[in-house]
Amino acid sequence: MQQGRWTIEPADSHDVRRLAHELELSELTASVLVRRGLTEPEQARAFLAADAPGHDPFALGDMAQAVQRIRAAVAAGEKICVHGDYDVDGVAATALAVQLLRELGADVSWALPSRFDEGYGLTPGMLERLAGDGCSLVLTVDCGITAIDEVAKAAELGLDVIVTDHHRPGERLPGCPIVAPRPSSYPFAGLCGAGVVYKLGEALFGAESEFLLDQLDLVCLATVADVVPLVDENRWLVAAGLKKLGRTTRPGLRALMRTAGVDAATLDTGQTAFRLAPRINAAGRLGHPDLALELLLGDDDEEASGQTRKLEELNRERQIIEDGILRDAVQQVESWPESKRCRRAYVIAGEDWNEGVIGIVASRLVERFSRPVVLVAGSSGDWKGSGRSIPAFDLHGGIVACSRLLERFGGHRAAAGFSIHPENLEEFSEAFTDHATEALTDADLVSVTKVDAIVPPQTKLTLELCQELERLEPFGLGNPGVLLIATGCELSDLTSCGDGKHLRFRVSLDGCDAGSAIAFGMGKQLDRLRRSGRYDLAFRLEANRWNGTVTPQLQVRRIFDEEPRYEALRDHLVASWRAGESAWDEQTRVIFAEAGLLEEGAGRRSLLESQTFRALLAADGAVAAAA
Repeated sequence: MQQGRWTIEPADSHDVRRLAHELELSELTASVLVRRGLTEPEQARAFLAADAPGHDPFALGDMAQAVQRIRAAVAAGEKICVHGDYDVDGVAATALAVQLLRELGADVSWALPSRFDEGYGLTPGMLERLAGDGCSLVLTVDCGITAIDEVAKAAELGLDVIVTDHHRPGERLPGCPIVAPRPSSYPFAGLCGAGVVYKLGEALFGAESEFLLDQLDLVCLATVADVVPLVDENRWLVAAGLKKLGRTTRPGLRALMRTAGVDAATLDTGQTAFRLAPRINAAGRLGHPDLALELLLGDDDEEASGQTRKLEELNRERQIIEDGILRDAVQQVESWPESKRCRRAYVIAGEDWNEGVIGIVASRLVERFSRPVVLVAGSSGDWKGSGRSIPAFDLHGGIVACSRLLERFGGHRAAAGFSIHPENLEEFSEAFTDHATEALTDADLVSVTKVDAIVPPQTKLTLELCQELERLEPFGLGNPGVLLIATGCELSDLTSCGDGKHLRFRVSLDGCDAGSAIAFGMGKQLDRLRRSGRYDLAFRLEANRWNGTVTPQLQVRRIFDEEPRYEALRDHLVASWRAGESAWDEQTRVIFAEAGLLEEGAGRRSLLESQTFRALLAADGAVAAAA
């Protein structure tokens, strides 16, 4: 059975009832909103509407200076080059910037670096080539915020530079106009690279420009792919962008959806992230990103079909390479001595690994080992590293702590990359894992499933409830899909599917049929789950469309033995008890009431006298005696 535990935040019952009444929602959905900090009806109503917050684009760094320089370049007929990056955000941001400049009438070209040749960001060699091509202005997108020396080099070559970026800046900034959420007075720091370029478009054309609004399909694709928080301005960009993407007129995106098997009518963030984005990323991971950029900018259907076929081939090759690196990395870890396996972060290296896919593999290893993982791929010259993290650890901060051993680095809390001389690799591995081991505790490495609501007794998991929860979309980082937990479930009609990888079964809750369920990746649990018993299911309630019918389905994410539920409740109760009665009143009563273990509004004496309370405290003699 899967290890870990589930937890839930308290939700004030008064706030829940008020929200349910004023917004005409079920109390279950209202409790989810309250747990996500949306306690006031108007605040929750605005969130559900996903309206544009209307942030002033001219608050975004040196926007006025950037706009003035771009307009002057267009008026003078100067040659402008958009310099991007090789991932989805960088490619989409480049396509967006090129189209904005074309609309202004600019003489515009683009430059995308190869991951394997130039590497990330501005380089002296690229700048020399652009100067030789007659460019006088370089507009960076999704890069440049740390390119201090490179911008100085550009000035020597007679090139002006405008940086648009969203990454974390260093202690010093390049000597040029910078359009970025940090450092600036802009009220939202979560934009991706394409989101920053979109704000540049607002400054150039106005927020209500139909031309600009037509570019939201690109911004949506980039925002979802770059895994930035889908709150505030990003929530609007993706909500509006999904509608544009579903009816896009771009031949490349239409062909990509056909190849990826995406139905434009049901397009969501999941399909965008796991079907569309990987195919665009494949160009930069295994070849050159120009193929993906040409797909986004092209206007020929036949050409787009050929480009998507190439991307599909690259994506399949990428999957094969990933699986090989994953097997190698796991074998390395399993061969380590116990003292090394117990460390709270892993650095794993392979001399023949493809540096274009190690970030994806690092993500899979984080899921497997529940700790930060950095993979380093060997190559001629500097080796390349890419890491992914767990919520409790600032990966970029860990990289900064070891930066004396690195050549270049960048990223953010959850993901980061760097280049390193191979002779420094062993020392970096020791320094980084020492830093993580000191920063983290064993408790940080325990997988904790945070649920949004406990399904109350007698609740019907209907299609209407499913559609109500869908109003919280789009889902992603910062606004994850709603995760419910149903306690004490019985499972029946268990069968495996998908070549034994997945499970299908029916769920019985409180003696009543609660519907059908699918559990992806849990096929190996079949024999164990067939034994009689009760389980706690963490699931998302989703609409299952099949053969023209739509029914609610439980998409199960975690299956817990019933007993850990009581252990988790007991641990929470003991901690709250020791913290004082106020903590007990606010948190514990809510958890017990929602779990059906205590009547709504019951007081301290009712809990103390309950059989459930006595059973839960039986394992903690000191607290039981105090009670």
